[in-house]
Amino acid sequence: MTSISESSSSHESVYAVSKNNNCRRLLLIWLDNSSDFQEKIDILKEFRLSKNNFQTFTELEQCKNHIQTTPSQHRITLIIRDYFSQQLIPEIHDLVQISSIYIYCTNEQCHYSWIEKYPKVKGFYQRLDILFNKILSDQSRIPLSRSDEQISISIFDSKFSSEQSTTGIDGSFVQYQLLIDCLLKMKTTSTDKSDFILKYLEYYKDNKQELENIDQFKKEYTSGCALWWYTKDTFLYRLLNKALRLQDIELLYLFGFFIRDLEQELRQWQYLSPINVYRSQWMSIEEVKLLANSIDQLISINSFFSTTFSQNVAFAYLGSSNSDDKLQSVLFEIEADPCKDGMKPFADLSEISWFNYEQEVLMMLGSIFRLKSVLRDEENHRWHIKMILCSDNDCDVQKIFHHMKEQYGSSNTRLVLFGNVLIDMAKFNEAEQYLERLLKQLPSTHKSVYKCYHSLGKISFEKGDYDRSLKYLCECLNFLSNLKLNDSRIAYIYNSMGEVYHKKGEIKQALELFEKALEVFQQNFTENHESSAWCYNNLGMIYLEMKNYKQASDYLKKALDIKTKVLPHGHPCLGNTYTNLGNAYYYRHEYDEALRNYKISYKIFKRSLNHGHPSIARVLKNIGLIYEVKQNFTEAKKIYEQGHAIHKYTFESFTNFPIFSSSLREFWGRRYNRVVHTVLKESIFEPIRLEFSSSTIGALITFIINGLVHAHICLVTFG
Repeated sequence: MTSISESSSSHESVYAVSKNNNCRRLLLIWLDNSSDFQEKIDILKEFRLSKNNFQTFTELEQCKNHIQTTPSQHRITLIIRDYFSQQLIPEIHDLVQISSIYIYCTNEQCHYSWIEKYPKVKGFYQRLDILFNKILSDQSRIPLSRSDEQISISIFDSKFSSEQSTTGIDGSFVQYQLLIDCLLKMKTTSTDKSDFILKYLEYYKDNKQELENIDQFKKEYTSGCALWWYTKDTFLYRLLNKALRLQDIELLYLFGFFIRDLEQELRQWQYLSPINVYRSQWMSIEEVKLLANSIDQLISINSFFSTTFSQNVAFAYLGSSNSDDKLQSVLFEIEADPCKDGMKPFADLSEISWFNYEQEVLMMLGSIFRLKSVLRDEENHRWHIKMILCSDNDCDVQKIFHHMKEQYGSSNTRLVLFGNVLIDMAKFNEAEQYLERLLKQLPSTHKSVYKCYHSLGKISFEKGDYDRSLKYLCECLNFLSNLKLNDSRIAYIYNSMGEVYHKKGEIKQALELFEKALEVFQQNFTENHESSAWCYNNLGMIYLEMKNYKQASDYLKKALDIKTKVLPHGHPCLGNTYTNLGNAYYYRHEYDEALRNYKISYKIFKRSLNHGHPSIARVLKNIGLIYEVKQNFTEAKKIYEQGHAIHKYTFESFTNFPIFSSSLREFWGRRYNRVVHTVLKESIFEPIRLEFSSSTIGALITFIINGLVHAHICLVTFG
C-alpha cells in the first residue's frame, strides 16, 4: 500500500504572507543641459534631496527612455528645465511611475496655460531654493501620499463554503493577527532601543543623513513621541513598512518596542466620534478582482493604514490615470465607529504629526474591515471600495483568535512566546534562532528552559531530524525530573516523544508513550479535554500502522468528537483529525470517503493556516495519492504541483526531511503492465504497433513511463 501523510495534534496550530521583494524606491530625476548644471546639483545636495536615488540627464530622449523603462512600483519626482517641458511632459505624465513634476525656468514669462491639463505638474520655479524647499515640503507629506505603495491584504472567508474559491484567501489572516498580538504582548526592556540603534548604525554607516536621524532618535526618542517619529521622513517609517510588507521577522522583532509605543499613542489620541475616511491606492487588476469576489468578507490590512478625512485630498495624491493596464485606480471609503468595544485604535494626527498636516487619520496595524462593496466608477475611471472597520469582538474568527492565544499561555518570557508563534507560522529557521538565543540568556534553572527545549524539539520534528528532536525532548524530561510522574507537563513531553518514535518506525515505543500520556491527562483533566483528544488522535495513527483499522477509526472518531465540542469551528486541530480519518478510509480502500475527509481537512487548513504550512502540503499529498489510485493522473499532477510549491517554500533550506518519491515509484511499478496494455490499445500508437515488434514497443513505453516517474519524483519531495 502506498504510504500517506499523517497529522499529529502537537503541531496543529500553524502559519505568513507571500514575500514581495519588489520594494518601492523614490527616485529624483533632473533634466537640464545648461552650462551651470553642476553648480545647481551642488546646491541641491545642500538641501539633502540627493539622498534619494538621484540621477541627472542632459538629453531629452535618454531621460524619456529611462523614465519609461523604470519599473512601475517605483516613484519619480522630476525636475525639468522649461525648454524641455512641452516635449517631455505629454509623453510621460500619465505613467504611474511619475509622482510629481517641477519646472525650473529663468524666464519670467514661462507660465504656460498648457500645463493646466497635467495635474502632476506642481508649478514653475525661477529660484532653486524655493523649488527645493517645495519638493522637501511635498515629500514631508509622505504619510498621506501612499497611494503608490503596495499594501498587503489578507481575506478571511467567513462563509466557509465548500464551493467558495480559495484563490488568494488563506490562513495568513489568522496568523498575522496572532503575530501582531504576540508583538503587542511582549514587554519592552531597557535594552530594546539600544539594540535597535546598534543594528542600524551599522546598516546606515555610509548614509550621513540617516546617521544624523539615528543620532537624533537616540537622544530624543521617548515612548510618547512615536507617532511624530513615524510621520517623519526617516529610516523608521521606511524600514517599518518594509518589515511589515515583507514580514521580515528580524526587523519586526527589533521594531517591537516602537510598534507597542505606536499602539499606545494611537489609543491615547483615539478619535472619539464615528467618521468616514478615504484612502487612494494603485492596485493590480487581480487584486481588485479578488476583493470584488469577497463581498461581505473580512479583510485585514497588514500595516499601519493612512487615510484622510477629505475625498479630494485622497484623489489629489492618487494623481491622474495611468497608462499601465495592470494597475487600477482605487478609492477606499471607510466607516469607523470608535464607540464599539474591542476596536483597534485610530487617531487624527493633526496635532502630533511631524508634518503638521490636518487631515490624516492613521489606523492601527492589523485593523480588520468588513468589505461592503466594490464598484466601478466608469466616469472617473476608478474603483470605489467601501469598508467598515470591525471590532475584534464582532469578528467571525474571534473564537479562533481567543483559543489560539490561550494555547500560548501567559508566559512573560517574550522569546518563548515569539518562538512558538513563529513555529505555528512554519517559520522554523527564525523560531530556532530566537529560541537558541533565549537558551543562552536564561539561567539553567529558569522555568522557561524546558519550554525552549520542547519548542526546539517540535522544530526538529518538522524538519525531519528525529534524533535531534528526541535529544531536545529528553532534555525536557531531565529538567522536569523533580516533578511527580503524573504531572501534565510530563505527559505533553511523552506525547511529543511518541510522535517522534512513530515517525522513526518504532511503533511499540510510540504506543507505550501515547498510553502513558493519556493516563496522566485523564488523571489531571476532564474526560473531554483537548489533551486527551490529542492522545486519541495519535493512538488512532498507531493502530493504523498495526492494520487494526476498526480500533484506529474508533480512536480517531473519539478524538474528533472531543475536538468538535471544545474547539471553535474551523480550528486547525480539527483538520489534523480529518486527515487521519481519511487515512483510515484509505487503508480500507474506501477512497471516496477518504477523499471527502481529506478535502474537509484541506478546507480547514486553508482557512486557518498560512499558505506555506507543511500540514497543507501533507494533505495535498494524500489527495494526490487518491487521484492516482483512481487513475485521474491529470488531477493528481495538479495537486502534487500545489503541494510541491508549498513544500519548497517552507523547506527549501532543509536537507533532512521525509519524502515520498518511493511511493510513486511503487505506484507506477504496480501499474506498469496495465499502462502498457492500455497504451497499446490507443489508436495513436497504431502506426507504431504495425511497424515495430512488441518487444521494441515495450522498451519504448518503459522509457516513457520512467520519464513520467522521474518527472513526478522531481515534483513531489515532501513528507
